[in-house]
Amino acid sequence: MAVAALNANKLRAVLTTLGVVIGIGTVLMMGWFLAGLDSALEQTLSIFGDDVLYVAKWDWTGENWLASRNRADISFNQYQQFKQRMRTAEYVVPTADAGAKKVQFGDLQMNGTVIMGAGFEYSHVVGDAIARGRFFNEIEDENALPVAVLGQQIEENLFPNVDPIGKTIRIEGMPFLVVGTMPKRGALGADFLDRQIIIPLRRFFGLFSKARDLTICVKAGGADKLENVRYEAIGVMREVRSLAPEQKNDFAVNEQKEFRQQMDQLRVIVFGVGIAMTGLSFLVGSIGIMNIMFVSVTERTKEIGVRKALGATRRSILMQFLVEAVFLCLTGSLIAFIFTSIVALIGSQVLKEQAGMTFLSSTLPFSQIVVAIIVSVIVGVLAGIIPAFRGARMDPVEALRAE
Repeated sequence: MAVAALNANKLRAVLTTLGVVIGIGTVLMMGWFLAGLDSALEQTLSIFGDDVLYVAKWDWTGENWLASRNRADISFNQYQQFKQRMRTAEYVVPTADAGAKKVQFGDLQMNGTVIMGAGFEYSHVVGDAIARGRFFNEIEDENALPVAVLGQQIEENLFPNVDPIGKTIRIEGMPFLVVGTMPKRGALGADFLDRQIIIPLRRFFGLFSKARDLTICVKAGGADKLENVRYEAIGVMREVRSLAPEQKNDFAVNEQKEFRQQMDQLRVIVFGVGIAMTGLSFLVGSIGIMNIMFVSVTERTKEIGVRKALGATRRSILMQFLVEAVFLCLTGSLIAFIFTSIVALIGSQVLKEQAGMTFLSSTLPFSQIVVAIIVSVIVGVLAGIIPAFRGARMDPVEALRAE
């Protein structure tokens, strides 16, 4: 009966469902984007490790930028003292970096690369650090040999159709042998990781004599050990920096959670905007459905009177109009699903190519489809309940006399 009633007024039914289509479409698009955002978030955070601390001059949050700028650099000598005194950490590895450098291979060159100097144990700090080849070893590190591990973007730009392992590149004019490449690591604003070249730290100091500020990577060996390692790292670093008990730390102990907090804020903003748009669309859609259901009840007053005269209960009349309202919303959600699936398929490809948003999936998350169906049913019930009650409570005599 619901299908027949809606089929009799096709144009009106289509226009009524438009608000629902927009609302459900917004829910699905928001869910699609947030699912990709969460995936990118986890991919980015996994690079920094959930059991790794980064003892540095600079605070990653940026809150104490002025104070950080005035701090003394962490020297190589301080790193050596720090490593000797640490007892609970699994690995203690020094790193330093220099940005905006030029790299060449043959006639090809790439500007804006990040050169990172690191100890040979750095490969143990970051998970899945090598895609092809290997990381440089202890002998190459101790002897400051000119070897390099390339980020994914550098490999693509300088070696589009060539295996880079064993080839020689030039960093600021100096030759380096490529011994390994890294998988894609950058996502969600961390694409600088794919423009990174890692070389032995001592070789780095020889190439960039002014870049002497170190970051000390401290791997705890498990997230459950992180708290104890953090306390020890703070205590040891205060001792190395000769700080008195009343003095504040003149260094920062950074970790994954700083990025997670920033990403959570971004997620809240995106979610808030999506909820506002969805709420507005559903409000317009539900008002439209309610109005149409009132019109439908009025048009079928005599039909209601006949049904009641033949023994129809209030409950059956109520269910009839509720089913019509829910069916309208379900139809809208089906149209929205088809439309957003096409948008997700095409949009993911375009955004990957044009904006580098590789984290976006080409399909909608199944959980979001279930949520959309549930929401459409709820909207249908809320929009149809008042008109349905009006029809169910009609007096059969008055209804039969209606013209």
